[in-house]
Amino acid sequence: MRDPDFRDQPEISLHYAEGGSKPRSDLWRRLSRVMEAVIYVLLALAALKLFGPEWTRREELVAEKRRLDQIRDQREAEVLRLRQEHRLLKTDKGYLETVARDRLNLQREGEHIVRIERPEE
Repeated sequence: MRDPDFRDQPEISLHYAEGGSKPRSDLWRRLSRVMEAVIYVLLALAALKLFGPEWTRREELVAEKRRLDQIRDQREAEVLRLRQEHRLLKTDKGYLETVARDRLNLQREGEHIVRIERPEE
């Protein structure tokens, strides 16, 4: 409820007198802004401290996953090659003969085999 006796007095200046010092509230306002900034910086540092090792661990795990994926791809290619060779050995007589001659050093009568071996790197 409003006071019926209240009257606004516009002639009273709300501004500070010229040449006077600034009020103390301005100092407290500045200090509170500085403290707010300090608190935000400390919160950011705390978050970095908490989650930094986890980010590092995640990067290590991603690198390990890439390495394991590469090994898996190599093994899958080897399995595919061996399956194809198995199929050829079972179905292709010419391939079977070539492999037997090469790996088992077999030869037909009257044949002379000259083997050239290269040094392995």
